[in-house]
Amino acid sequence: MTKPIRLRDGALIIALLAPLATGLHAQTATPTLIPVPEVDLRGVDEAVRDQIDQQRGLLEEALARGTPTGAAAEQLGLLFGDAGQLYLVYDLLPAARACLTNAAELQPRNFRWRYLLGSAAEHLGELEEAVEAYDLARTLRPDDAATAIRLGRVHLELGRYEEARGHYQRALALPGSTAAAHFGLGRVAFETDDPTTALQHFRTALREQPRADSLHYHIALAHRALGDDAAMRAAMELRGEATVAFADPIAAEIKESATGIGAQLLLGRVALAANAFETAEERFREAVRDYPESAAAKRSLATALEGMGRRAEAAMWYQEALNLSPNDVGLLFQTGLLYNNEGRYQAAAQRLRRAVEIEPSFGPAWVELARSLGETDDHLEAAEALTRALELAPDDRNLRFHRAGNYRLGGRRELALREFESLLADFGFDREIVLLLGRIEQELGRPASAARRFEQLIEAGADPPLLSQAHFELGNIRTQQERYEEAIPLYQRAIAANPTLKEGYFNLGTALGRLGQFTEAALAARRALELDPGDSRARAAEVTALLLAGEDARVRLMLEQTLALPDQGGSGFFALLLAEVLAASEDDSVRDGAMALNLATDLFQRAQTPAHGAAVALAYAETGDFEQAVAWQQRLIENLERAGATEALPDARKRLAAYQAGRPVRAPWRR
Repeated sequence: MTKPIRLRDGALIIALLAPLATGLHAQTATPTLIPVPEVDLRGVDEAVRDQIDQQRGLLEEALARGTPTGAAAEQLGLLFGDAGQLYLVYDLLPAARACLTNAAELQPRNFRWRYLLGSAAEHLGELEEAVEAYDLARTLRPDDAATAIRLGRVHLELGRYEEARGHYQRALALPGSTAAAHFGLGRVAFETDDPTTALQHFRTALREQPRADSLHYHIALAHRALGDDAAMRAAMELRGEATVAFADPIAAEIKESATGIGAQLLLGRVALAANAFETAEERFREAVRDYPESAAAKRSLATALEGMGRRAEAAMWYQEALNLSPNDVGLLFQTGLLYNNEGRYQAAAQRLRRAVEIEPSFGPAWVELARSLGETDDHLEAAEALTRALELAPDDRNLRFHRAGNYRLGGRRELALREFESLLADFGFDREIVLLLGRIEQELGRPASAARRFEQLIEAGADPPLLSQAHFELGNIRTQQERYEEAIPLYQRAIAANPTLKEGYFNLGTALGRLGQFTEAALAARRALELDPGDSRARAAEVTALLLAGEDARVRLMLEQTLALPDQGGSGFFALLLAEVLAASEDDSVRDGAMALNLATDLFQRAQTPAHGAAVALAYAETGDFEQAVAWQQRLIENLERAGATEALPDARKRLAAYQAGRPVRAPWRR
């Protein structure tokens, strides 16, 4: 539901957990400012603490004068901006977010604050918000190279290749960004299946910046796409970790502002941004050694370890950082996010709840909390968390979609139905939502309404997976209505659109069997079994259909082979069926009374059910011991009468009459 935080190429600053300014506007007389959260400084070294205390004192002094206007507002905007950058350098993210948001509110035409907010959103993975902020920054400085490169990069991440290409083309003409622009254009070309053009751009970027040896990796990928394995291997030999740089004055200024541990951490972050994880780890471990009480150092080390896939170590260092700064919302969020990605949802929820308690306006934390709650089946609580996230982003379609899904899974189907229908009304026809609406109608016991939804989706056309599901669900409705002739072609179309749809084959076999087409039903079950050899339901469906088709010899062989396999579930069913086949097959070559009796009595000792008792009676009759067959069948009837199983009594009494007449029962499964 939300993307994990990750640092991207060329970044010199870390992620801000920041909402974006809503647009360029005239300075109002009463600007709306958000409170700056208290900063937990227990894990911050003394020199940094002094800097922060000094900056906070200036802010508090300015705010004490009342709501600023005019020149005073401009001055306060600068103070907030400086404080935001300071917090940013030292990894105090919630405070940085609040300060930079206020700076943008007080100085809406200050390019720097817009740019930093865009960078924050980009690093957080909130790419739509990043586009919005960078666009506002671009309005203020149309020819800024760094903004053009970043806009291209974000659009590329979003899969908007034409928009990305446009920004990179614009950056080609701007000083300091030529190599990065060619690199971006190469990535766009590669993603749009044009490796020849991609290779040209990557080579041009390398000529512009020979030290950017990470380009060799992209050149290798282009060669591989072109089928030139020799060139690919040669390029791979040359690949390194130095990324393509571009002119980014603001990031450079922030880098220069760091001192002490801030400078150490920044060196590590530069390496991290270049995906040089081992170098970053080394720098951060040095910082932890030099500043053992620094939460920022331990957090940064955890981030590097997480990027290297060493999640267990990362979790340990995140917790070490939290021990020093237990109220650091950013740390709580990152730890919760890591635990979510590891599948440790309860641990994630604990930390994310704490994060939103401290900062209720932290939207990403609400979203991740909803994820952890949903994964532990607390769907209504997950929906409530998404409601809180939607209060902060009311137009977020994705959040509304997932809230509706949690309502459904939490049993609030009518509410889910209204939510999904509202999404259709607000955003237009959506095939996935129509499919879900049909399923909800089914769950509410409204087959006619559900069928109309699926028919609407089929008529509109869809990608094969959705089209397959629509045909499959409509087939299920027709099967439930006992309209098997209509269900069969629907299942066949579902399978044609998705040949790996195991349940489609299984349900097709069911419909065919209901029409007496047992050979075809067995074939459908076989297809399901080929897709999942361990599915005992499909195996049972196949042997049952073959038995009803009169393939007794084949069924006996299949059952014996199945029972020789390691138990994958269902072995009790197969053993009982084999006992019945051995005792009651119409094929003389298949029956074996002695074997049937041994198997049936052994099974009865393990499970004394009516079905097992009936099998023992069948076997005794096949061996010619009708006295025992009658005795077993009479006990069975007495048990059925005591249990009130009246529907089973007519057949049981019919078998008893046969045994009393000295006649074995044949093929009872065909009645």
